[in-house]
Amino acid sequence: MGEEQGKAHLVSVVGGDVEIGALAAAFANGDSFTVMDPCGNESIASLGEKPSCFRGSITVSGRKRPLRHLVSCSQELADNTADGKLLLVNDDQLFVWSSLVCHYGLPATPDWGPWLISQLQQQKRIQQLPGFGYAGVAIKAKRKELLALLRRGLRSKKLAFPLRNGAVEWPAIYLAKQTA
Repeated sequence: MGEEQGKAHLVSVVGGDVEIGALAAAFANGDSFTVMDPCGNESIASLGEKPSCFRGSITVSGRKRPLRHLVSCSQELADNTADGKLLLVNDDQLFVWSSLVCHYGLPATPDWGPWLISQLQQQKRIQQLPGFGYAGVAIKAKRKELLALLRRGLRSKKLAFPLRNGAVEWPAIYLAKQTA
């Protein structure tokens, strides 16, 4: 998953010890690598400086050695303090809305999500990220801008405060692999 201009944000690869070791070293050095999508289209990408790398093993019956799994993410994807751009590995509307609320500490309810997301889409602030396996999005908005949108929604009566005071209940959200 990444952005245009060769900026990768999330890479998951499976292979042998040597291949995974070489990829982990290349990612850590900020080296560029070739990505080939399921349709055979190639592009050159990089995870940038200081990506996070996580390794694991997958035991497969009938194999003497386990397969190695490497998951690497860009510093930009892992950074949870950025204001102005939020990268997500799911494009489900409720997931996007709850992530914005959590990330920016917005005083909001789940019911306000569809309206605010539609406003962000109209303003072209939600960008689909190219990738396969997961549908990622980049949301370009600052906390101040989101609060201004909420204020506009409340003043125009597009949004309404809950009828009673108390904790806001958010539905459970699960990350599911994209099928297609």
